Amino acid sequence: MNNRYQKARTLARAKHKDQMYGAVPYYVHLEAVSRLASPFGTDAMIVAQLHDVVEDTETSIDELAADFGYLVADAVGYMSDGKLEDRKSRKDEINFRLASLDIDEEAARIALIVKACDRLANVRSSLRSTEKYFCLYQQEHPNFKKAVYRKGLCEAIWWELNNLLKYSEAS
Repeated sequence: MNNRYQKARTLARAKHKDQMYGAVPYYVHLEAVSRLASPFGTDAMIVAQLHDVVEDTETSIDELAADFGYLVADAVGYMSDGKLEDRKSRKDEINFRLASLDIDEEAARIALIVKACDRLANVRSSLRSTEKYFCLYQQEHPNFKKAVYRKGLCEAIWWELNNLLKYSEAS
């Protein structure tokens, strides 16, 4: 396994050590996102491990840049929710930012891939645990997709995400 990936994994586990993802340690979510991102390369897997570290801990983008380079730091920065109080405002802000990204920039491309992987991991988890979150993801899906989807980029992730959310709409 790549040393940079191991370093990101170790850092993410340390930073999220007391955080839970439902009934399991937070790293379970990070591993799920990383597995989904694995076909897209080591940098995508590193970003998957670190994608919540800026918004959920005291870690800064500058720290990530020093440890992992600007590509990883920029991708994580693009994906990180702001510190706004309510979920709708946070999602509106990040969707606006993500919609403006150009996939010709590598950090932007990786951010969009990992953001889709993160949402798929969350939707899968919500199907096994709480209907509340699943319904929330379902409601957010049109705006999320409008902001994050790019034709030809991680189509298999989008296929599953769209189908999981559509299937439930018909239920």
